[in-house]
Formats: sequence, structure tokens, C-alpha cells
Amino acid sequence: MTDLFIEGVALDASWRDRDRSLTDLIFDAVRAAIDDSGQPLEGIDSVVLAAHDLVDGRSLSSMVTAPAAAAYLRDEIRYGDDGAGAFAAAMTRLEAGHNRRTIVAGWGRASEHDVDAVSHGLFDPFFGRPVGLDELAVSALRAQAWIQRHGTAGRDAAWRRRRERAARNPRAVTQSGVQQSAPYPLRPEELPVWADFAVAVVMSTEPAGVKVAGMGQSSDPYHLGDRDLVGMPALVDAAGKALADAGAALSDVEVVELDALTGFDEALAVEALGLAEPGSAFGYLAEHDSVNPSGGCAAGYCAPAMGLARIVEATLQLRGTAGPVQQDAPRRALATGSSTIGSQTQTAIVLEAA
Repeated sequence: MTDLFIEGVALDASWRDRDRSLTDLIFDAVRAAIDDSGQPLEGIDSVVLAAHDLVDGRSLSSMVTAPAAAAYLRDEIRYGDDGAGAFAAAMTRLEAGHNRRTIVAGWGRASEHDVDAVSHGLFDPFFGRPVGLDELAVSALRAQAWIQRHGTAGRDAAWRRRRERAARNPRAVTQSGVQQSAPYPLRPEELPVWADFAVAVVMSTEPAGVKVAGMGQSSDPYHLGDRDLVGMPALVDAAGKALADAGAALSDVEVVELDALTGFDEALAVEALGLAEPGSAFGYLAEHDSVNPSGGCAAGYCAPAMGLARIVEATLQLRGTAGPVQQDAPRRALATGSSTIGSQTQTAIVLEAA
């Protein structure tokens, strides 16, 4: 199998920057990732884009935004899903020998769209939309199911610790212009901080500082009634595949960056992966900065860029350049990305310091 590496990364997070258009944000992030790689643009032979027309607010949006991501006159794939999935697609093309150096870029600008309307539009028009469902409502349903089993011990300490980590992260957006009502039993402090994101990664078959060691993907059934919302089997399956691909166990992972819409979803993911015993996820998150040291959803959120953002944060940890949120010299990290209703699809990536 071809060894793959991450040469350069960039993450641009803001809120309603009136001096830059969406294409400006994308260009700045991709340019920064290329500069971070230390290699010229001319060596890039393919581009994979993670974007969504609903989020961008126009049809065929990538026709306009692709050139800003260096896709002009280059082999290009437009992946209408989470950035971690786009990263996985780029991996398969590099491993197959189609390309040698690839840019993966993902973005979402929450300040330019109605996040509630977009979320509502993900549901089917016959059963989901008529009852007013959106993604936060699904997070509330799974939170209530968890609370009925385990209670809320450690909940306050967990969200305080999450906010502290986000406040230390120089790449975070901690104040958003979007004010949402928290559906019961969620609390306002557990909701995502909506932001504008442009994220880019330069991948290569040439040795670099961070190795891509493993990848796994999985999906749950579409209909909520057919799923285990608390157990998150798609996440468990994707992470298991990625760890097996890397020849590693979960105990070998020193940093975990989880894509989760809310603080409660983050806690459920921690338990589903087996990092914490059932009912103890909040206490675990309050005591372990190694899980989402970036601050997770409290550091800014906007699909479909979040999985790629988690990969960037994990890469910075392995390179020792994460800044004030840096952990103690980690050698292996797990990053996840999720998409669609209630984290239906999951991608997990294992990274190692080369």
C-alpha cells in the first residue's frame, strides 16, 4: 500500500468578515496550506472539494468557488459531504496512483445562510419536515435517551472545560451571530458556536511530518426509527476500521478530535468509542483534555468543513504546533467527521507523527 502524508494544513475561522467574500476565504485557506507545505503550487495535480449548495446558498456553487481552491485546469472532484469524507476520497486516488499531490478543501459560511432552515431541509418532506424536525432536535432526542439511562453527573464541569479549551485555541471563534433556542434537554452552552470556515490540507505520497495511517467509513440507516441514536454504531464501525487499517488499538491513540454538533453529542461519541464507561462521559471530558483539545463545537462550527477541521487540529497536535492547546508530544491521533441527520455517515482517520 502507498504511504500517504500530510504536507500542509490551514484553518480559517471567522464570523461575517465583511472584507472577504466566500471565494476570498477559500483562496486564503488554500494558499496558506500550500505555503505551509513548503512546496510550490505547480506540483499539485488534483483537488477534492467538500462543499454543499444548501450551505453556500446557490446551485452548482462549486462552479464559482473551485478556482479559488486551485482547481482551475486540474483534476477535480466535488464531494457534496463532510470534509473528512473528501479527505478519504483523496486518499483512495493517491493510493491508486492517479495523483501524487492533492489539495483537499472544505468550507461553510454560517453567516450567509439560515442554519435552522438548512438543517430542516435535510429531512424527508413527508414525515420529518411536517413535524418540524431539525438536527438539534435529533441531538435533543438522543440526549434525553441518555439522561434517562444515566442522569447528568458531571455535565456542568464538562461544558465549562470545553469552553475553556476553546477560549485558549487561537483558531477558534467563540462568539457567533446566530442565536438558537436549545431544545430540551439541551442547554444553550452545549449548542455549537456557528462560524464561517475554510479549511485546506495538502496531501502527498512523499514523506512529510504527519503520516496518514488508517481510514474507515460507515453509515447508519436514513430513518431515525431504524437507528441506535445513543450507541452510534456508524462511528464505532468507522473508528474500528481506521484503527485496524493503522494496525493500532484505541489505547494507542493519544489525541482524539471528534466531530460533534453539540456538547452532548461529543459525550455520546466518547462513550460509543469506549473511551469512557457508560454514564461517565461528562466526567471523562472534564478530566481529559486529550479529547477535543481544540474545543470542538465550542470553537466554531459549520458543515461540511468540520471533519477536515478535526483533521487539521489533529495534525497540528502531532506536529507540536497547536499553540496554547498543545498536548504533550502525541505520536498518534484519531480524527472523525460526520454528516447528515444525527451523524448518519462517519469517517475516521488515524494520523501518526512521521
